[in-house]
Amino acid sequence: MRKQKATFLIMLLLLSASAKPMAKESKSGNNETWSLARKSEDISVYYRWVTIDSVKTREMRARFFIQAEVPEILAHFYDPQSYFLWAVGVKECRITKMDNSEWVTYALMSYPWPLKQKDLVTRHIVRQTASGTRISISADPQFFPKKEGVERMENYRGEWHFISAEDGTTEVDYRVVSFTKPVFPRFIQDPVIQNLFIDSFHDLKHLAETK
Repeated sequence: MRKQKATFLIMLLLLSASAKPMAKESKSGNNETWSLARKSEDISVYYRWVTIDSVKTREMRARFFIQAEVPEILAHFYDPQSYFLWAVGVKECRITKMDNSEWVTYALMSYPWPLKQKDLVTRHIVRQTASGTRISISADPQFFPKKEGVERMENYRGEWHFISAEDGTTEVDYRVVSFTKPVFPRFIQDPVIQNLFIDSFHDLKHLAETK
């Protein structure tokens, strides 16, 4: 049911930022503060405007808690069957795993005709820091061969930050930014994107918390 309701608006999943060229003198540190856009149960969604490489774009952030430890959560990122269960709108998924700290994910998005099919290839790298476990995500469009008739998204970056508590609970802080121009006005696409991400986070929570 969750997959079915995505329909053509799933295309907005990876168009969560509105990008426009900025003057060359723009500074990457010229970022605004986070603004709460949506709250669903314990999941909070925020936006802020940031300037990256002289481009001004919106960054999205989500914060929530999972009643599971970090290794139990990570297992659902690099296992294709698990990833397919919680990643909304993915029609096809392949994951090449180097080790438990690095993998590359291929995702073909579920767009109905007559929209052009799109896919995304992202490299995930896990690292331990003083504040917890982080997964850095960046586009790696050359890793998997391109498919005929499928447009590949090439500008994408994000990060998952997992902070462990002594009771086994994990605080999750997810951030993502895309440089693809939005197809629809933000007042139309934002609620859809938020619903899709929140559905994904709820499904990830359910998988990780189910022993």
